[in-house]
Amino acid sequence: MTIPFFDPSLATRPLPAPLYGGCHLDLIAPGTVTFVMFAPFKPFVSLVGDFNGWNSRANLMVTNGAGLWWTTLPHPGPTRYGFYVAVDDQSHAWVADPYATEIRWEETGPWAWLPDEETLRRRQSFPWQDEDEGWRTPRLADLVIYELGVRDFTGRWQNNRPVYGTFSGVESKLDYLADLGVNAVELMPIQQFPGQSSWGYNPVFYFAPAQVYGTPEECKRLVDACHRRGMAVILDVVLNHAWGDHPYYPIYPPLYGPKGEKLEDLNPFFHHTPSAVNMWGGVDWDHFTQETTRYFQEMMRFWLGEYHIDGFRFDWVGGVDYDSREPMQPGFNPWHGIAAACWAARQAKPDVLLIGEYWPIDGTHPSKTAAKLVAETEMDAVWNGEFHHTLEVVLKQGWEWEKKNIQRAIGGYRAQGFTRADQVINYTASHDEVRPVHEILYYARRNIQKLDNYTWLEVALDKALVGLIALFTAPGVPMLYAGQEFGEDTPRTVDFLPIDWAKLDKPLHRRHWEIVRRLIHARRTYPALRGGHIEFLPDDFAATGLVRYRRWDDSGNLALVALNFGGEARETTLDFPTYGLWKEVVSGRTEQVDDETHRFLLPPWQGRLFLPGL
Repeated sequence: MTIPFFDPSLATRPLPAPLYGGCHLDLIAPGTVTFVMFAPFKPFVSLVGDFNGWNSRANLMVTNGAGLWWTTLPHPGPTRYGFYVAVDDQSHAWVADPYATEIRWEETGPWAWLPDEETLRRRQSFPWQDEDEGWRTPRLADLVIYELGVRDFTGRWQNNRPVYGTFSGVESKLDYLADLGVNAVELMPIQQFPGQSSWGYNPVFYFAPAQVYGTPEECKRLVDACHRRGMAVILDVVLNHAWGDHPYYPIYPPLYGPKGEKLEDLNPFFHHTPSAVNMWGGVDWDHFTQETTRYFQEMMRFWLGEYHIDGFRFDWVGGVDYDSREPMQPGFNPWHGIAAACWAARQAKPDVLLIGEYWPIDGTHPSKTAAKLVAETEMDAVWNGEFHHTLEVVLKQGWEWEKKNIQRAIGGYRAQGFTRADQVINYTASHDEVRPVHEILYYARRNIQKLDNYTWLEVALDKALVGLIALFTAPGVPMLYAGQEFGEDTPRTVDFLPIDWAKLDKPLHRRHWEIVRRLIHARRTYPALRGGHIEFLPDDFAATGLVRYRRWDDSGNLALVALNFGGEARETTLDFPTYGLWKEVVSGRTEQVDDETHRFLLPPWQGRLFLPGL
C-alpha cells in the first residue's frame, strides 16, 4: 500500500497498545510501520537503517519517559534497521531490535530485517492447516519425544564443505519420524545465534528463527507439517544467558572489564553470577527484574501464538531462577524467575507443554528440588537425570555398576518427590551426553568382557538396546536423541556432525531400528506402559544383572519386563496371570504360555517385553 500523503503527526502519535519492541504494520495508520524500542534509563534513541542512510538524526523517536521509545513512518520498503542509543552523555551504541522477528547477520554485525509490505501481510495470514484439522496438543503422558538439532539432522558434507540442515530439510524427514512412531519433536534452540553453525545454546535474538535454517514461513510450515502428522513441537529455549551481541547488553555500561573483572552492575536486564550459575559463557539474564521478566513472558506468548509451538523445554532452569540478591530463598518466586515465564506460557495456552532441565546450585537453598519446581510452578515435568546417570554407568559397566540402584532409576519417581510418572522425562541419550553406542565402542571396552561370538558393534548395539527397553517400559515420558533409534555412534561435539542416515541400510542398525519401532508402537498403544504403576520382582542385581518388573494400569492391563544388563546368559522366570498367546515385543514373536510361571533363557545384554494377546 502506498500512502499518497503522510501526516507527520503520526510519527509521534501515542501507542494504542502496550508494546515494548518490534516493528508493527498498520498499528497507527494503514500502510505505516511503527518501530518500538524499550530502553529504560536512556536519554536518546533514534531509528536507523538502510532506508535513511543510517542517519542517527533522521528519525528521532519519542518516549513516554519510562523507557519506551517509538516512531511511525510509511513502510520504507525492505530494509535493515536498528537503533542508535545514547548509553550516556559521552557514548552511544548501534544495536538491532531485541524484538526482531528476522535478522540479517553480516560483517557489520546483526541487524533487524523489515521485509516488504506484501511479505509482512502474507506472514500475518499464514494458511495454518492445523486449525482446520482441529489439532490439539497431546497429553504429556502420551508422548514419545524425539530431540533433534536442525543443523545436524539433515545436514551433510558436500565437496568438503558443510551444508547445514534447514527447516525444510527436517520437514522432509517427518514421514520417517511418523513411521517410527514418535509424536513430539523437540527442536534444539533455533533462535538466532551468532555465525552459521551452532547448537543454539548461545542465543541473541529470541523472537527470530536462525537465518541459516530458513525463513519464518519455512519455520511455520515445519510446525504445521508436524501437526498434520500428529506430532507436537517443543522448542528448546535458553533463558539463562545470551551472547553479548544481544541489544540489551551494549546499551548499558559493561558488566566486565578487559581482564574479566566484575564492574558495577548498571544493567536492568543482566547481572553478575557465580561460576556455578554460568559455566558456558555469555552474559546472564537477571530474571528478578521486571524488565527481564516482561521480555521473556512476551517471548513465550510470541512463539505460542505466531508459530503454534506446543511447548518449551527450558535449558538450565537452576540458572534462570538464580536471584543474585537473595540466592537462599527456599522456594520459587511466583512473580519472577522461571515461575513467571511458565505462568505466561500457561495463560497464553492452557495445554502448553513445559519441561525443565533442573538441578540445585551450590549456594542456593537445598529445598529447591526438581520435584518442588514442578509442585510450585506451572512446570509440567523435568529431565530425569537420575534415570540417565544410573543407566549410563550400568550400560558401560563403570565403577561398581552392579551396586547401582537400578530399581530406583527405572521406577523411583515417587522416591524423588514427584507425584505422577509424567512429571519426569526419561532418556539414555541427549545433546548433553555421549551416545551409548559411541561410549561403549570407544570408552568402555576395558570394562566389558566381550563374548567370542560377538563383535564390538554387536555388544554396543545390544547394550544400548537393553537401555532403550528400560526407557520405553519405565514410568515417565520417554525421549530419544536423533539417530539413537538406529544406533548412531557419532561422538558428542558441538561442531557440525551430520546424522549418518546410511547406517539404516546396514543390517545390524536396521534390526536395531525395527526393534525400537516396535517398542515405540507398544508404548503408544498399550496403556499399562504409560501409567505410573510398577512392581519389581525379587532379583539380586549385583549378582545376576537381572531386573524384572510388572507394569499395569487402573483398567487391569498388564505388561511384563525382564532385562539382563550382565554379560552372561541367565535363566529366569515371569509369572503370567493368564494362559494363551502373549506378544514378545523385542523379538516380534508371539509365544504360547501354558504355565503360570514361564521359564526362559535371557541372553547377555538382552531384554524381553511381554504384552497379552496383541
